[in-house]
Amino acid sequence: MKSLSGKQTALWSCAIGLFALIVGFSLPQFELFEHDSGYMLATLLVLEMFSVIVATLVVVISWQTFRIADSSLARVLIFTFTLVAGMDLIHALSFPGMPDLITSSSTEKGIFFWFAGRTIELFGFFIVLAKLNLPGQRWHWQLASLLSILVLFFFGTRHLDMLPALFIPDQGVTPFKAAFGGLITLGNWIAADFFWRTAARGYKPQRNYYFAASCFLIGTGELCFSTYVTANDFLVIFGHLFKVCAYVFIYLGIFSEAMSEPYRLLQASEQVLRLKQLELDAVLSHINAGVARLDSGGRYVYVNQYLARYFAKAAQEIIGKHFEQFVANAHRQEACDHWSKAISGCPTSYEGMRTGPDGKEVYISAWITPERNAQNEIVGAVLVVIDMTEQWRTRQLLSDSLAQLSDLNMALDAHAIVAVTDAKGVIISVNDKFCEISQYSRDELVGRTHGVINSKHHPKSFFEELWRTIAKGNVWAGEICNRAKDGRLYWVSTTIVPFVSHSGQPVRYVAIRADITERKRIEQQIKEMAYHDALTGLPNRRMLMERLEGVLAYSAKTNCYGALLLLDLDHFKNVNDTLGHDSGDRLLQEVSDRLVRSQRQRDTVARLGGDEFVVVLMDVGQTEAEASVNTGRICEDIIQELSAPFQLSDSLVNTSPSIGAVLFQGQEVNAAELMKRADISMYEAKAYGRKRVRFFDLSVQQAFQKQLALEGDLRDALKLGQFEIFCQVIVDSSGTTVAQEALLRWRHPERGLVPPNDFIPSLERTGLILSVGHWVIEQACVMLSQWRTDPVRRAWKLAVNVSPKQLQHPSFVERVSALLREHRVGRGKLQLEITESSLQENLQESIQKMRSLLEQGVIFAIDDFGTGYSSLSLLRNLPLQILKIDRSFVRQIDHDKKDAAIAQSIVSLAHSMGLQVVAEGVETEKQFMSLKALGCELFQGYLFGRPQLLDAVKES
Repeated sequence: MKSLSGKQTALWSCAIGLFALIVGFSLPQFELFEHDSGYMLATLLVLEMFSVIVATLVVVISWQTFRIADSSLARVLIFTFTLVAGMDLIHALSFPGMPDLITSSSTEKGIFFWFAGRTIELFGFFIVLAKLNLPGQRWHWQLASLLSILVLFFFGTRHLDMLPALFIPDQGVTPFKAAFGGLITLGNWIAADFFWRTAARGYKPQRNYYFAASCFLIGTGELCFSTYVTANDFLVIFGHLFKVCAYVFIYLGIFSEAMSEPYRLLQASEQVLRLKQLELDAVLSHINAGVARLDSGGRYVYVNQYLARYFAKAAQEIIGKHFEQFVANAHRQEACDHWSKAISGCPTSYEGMRTGPDGKEVYISAWITPERNAQNEIVGAVLVVIDMTEQWRTRQLLSDSLAQLSDLNMALDAHAIVAVTDAKGVIISVNDKFCEISQYSRDELVGRTHGVINSKHHPKSFFEELWRTIAKGNVWAGEICNRAKDGRLYWVSTTIVPFVSHSGQPVRYVAIRADITERKRIEQQIKEMAYHDALTGLPNRRMLMERLEGVLAYSAKTNCYGALLLLDLDHFKNVNDTLGHDSGDRLLQEVSDRLVRSQRQRDTVARLGGDEFVVVLMDVGQTEAEASVNTGRICEDIIQELSAPFQLSDSLVNTSPSIGAVLFQGQEVNAAELMKRADISMYEAKAYGRKRVRFFDLSVQQAFQKQLALEGDLRDALKLGQFEIFCQVIVDSSGTTVAQEALLRWRHPERGLVPPNDFIPSLERTGLILSVGHWVIEQACVMLSQWRTDPVRRAWKLAVNVSPKQLQHPSFVERVSALLREHRVGRGKLQLEITESSLQENLQESIQKMRSLLEQGVIFAIDDFGTGYSSLSLLRNLPLQILKIDRSFVRQIDHDKKDAAIAQSIVSLAHSMGLQVVAEGVETEKQFMSLKALGCELFQGYLFGRPQLLDAVKES
């Protein structure tokens, strides 16, 4: 059957007490014993002594068992129930019929000590409810209670008459006594209510429910003492029974708190201890270490699972056996020595490599600690064994790594520049390399920042970005220019590594640097070579185009005009040919110096190559007219500056520039197009007589574009069969045909017959003259081969013009020789005409080629004589047979004495050198007669026939 709880017991007890009170008051009053009966005294004495014993037990329990936390409760209970026990004992001894105690016993005397006990009892309950902390020690209150008993005993025996009457014989209790009893009843019921509420809130419910029941029963029982007439009345006994029941609950409340609770706590502690032991066993069974206990004889009394596995045996097989049975012979003596130390009271440890039962090598670490009992006597030892194999290997690796790190550190110090700073950039340490390159001592650097070597080469933003990077804990790498103590600049490739704390904030920085000064010097040289002309030091084309793009952007931003000038030195080739290339290079250097001195600092002077220079002008005007005038003046200054003689060693050289100028505003025209326009203008300046400036004109560009289209068509003309051979007769003084000149014509499908002056220069410029010229010679050889069977034409010669590029080509002789052999051309039939300009380069090589072909029957004529720079020595050395007078001297020969005199001189010169003379451009009879009179042998011109197709020549 389930036992009742404290609350239920208290509740049922109060209900039963209330029911008993109702039943008792419903009965008529009667006496249980006769007056002064010994039975009555015995009964009352037994009941009172029960209360005294309970009160004494409460005091004893309060002295011995309450914890420090409840010491205040103990002081209240000791004081209260010592007084209650004393008052109840004196009350029992004061009953009528009991021996006199100082004064005679009486009902009124007994009632006084009863009220004193109940009042002190009620007072004590309210102190407990109020949780008042009584000061002092327990014995203080014990002494106070004993003194109080003496005081109350003295008053109750000597001065009871000072109080109102409490009992009148034959009348019963007085109204004062009934009223005072009612107050005690009310007070106890109030206390019972408070105790009940306190228990309901969960504060020490067992004790407070019992105290509530006790107060209720004391208060209820006090009602039985309010109406009796004699001490023998059954209500007196009934009231004492209520008090006994109440004290039973007081005892239960105190005992459950002070006596039962420790036993319960002891049981709980034992249970916790058992759980802890189980937990400890579980922990020891699963920890990665062997744990054992040994008795004083060295026998195992406990072994955890780990150590059992290490010994490769079950734990029960190990327990009770001596530790030496599980130690290898090689290590037994060492183990015994450590055991002796431990059992003598000295903890000891050892570690080393051991061979396990499975034969594997393991590295163990063991600790042996003496085990002592409560009397501090050594009763055995505790052994802890840990397998440190992995840790040992890790230590070995760490040791090797530290050795490698030390080697790396030495190598780093030997080859790198190292500095360590704190989080604020203050230098903590530097190596010798740092001191060596910076020329500062270690004492001069430590405690300062890197500002001491700042070269001011980098902008402030450079270092701000550096600090932003490393402050976030990121590695920064880059190149920094520093300044040494002597002012010398040096470059270092730098890597800065932050070391961060657990919070992620950098605490120090390590900067590792390598000296790259020499590399930067070489890079600078390479950059100079990449962006500057090696001869003059001026910007080259690459840098020019970059700067030009920048100037165009500036022009677009400011809306100002700029200008691009392209300069070419006139007759620069003559300087190289006559004075040598060294002098030519020196001239280019002098020209660049003069150009740089004559220009503003913000303008750019560059060399494109050869004898071409470029000047880029900024801010030449806000309007096109202003820009044109300013640019023109600058160009005239350049022409004047460069036209002054140059002193080259022992020679005084005169030259002049031809300048092409183009204006620009903004970026509507790109840099490449501006260069193209300047080039067009420069060539136009040369075409108009050199030593002048020409501004770019759109019509000139249109003509240039037309020329480019023409050149594009030229590239396919030979393949498409658009070239034709025309021939013009050459006659003797009698008008008889003695030769023909093969003339190249181009019949364009859209443009028709293109004049030679429109496409021959393009053939020369594009290099197509090599293939086309070879085709012309081939057609001439075919024609000569066909004439060989014609009785009239087989005596004719056939002249073909040869361009300078053809003559300079390495395989010119071989290719012509092959055609001669293929078509069996007769000796003296093929005549090759060269101009004076063809002989300006590689003269000796040209002469050698001419002589080689001369030996194969080819004859040579010099064409357009008098318009070039031929000298007499040149004519004397050339293997020539014919000299052709240019048409410019023939045009006015019949009425201009100067032209006649020049023609006479040419004829005389040719005859003196054994050369035949051919006069070109003969168009009138007067010209023909005048030339005959001067001694000219051969003639060519419209007077004798216009050029006609090769097929027509074949048919005529």
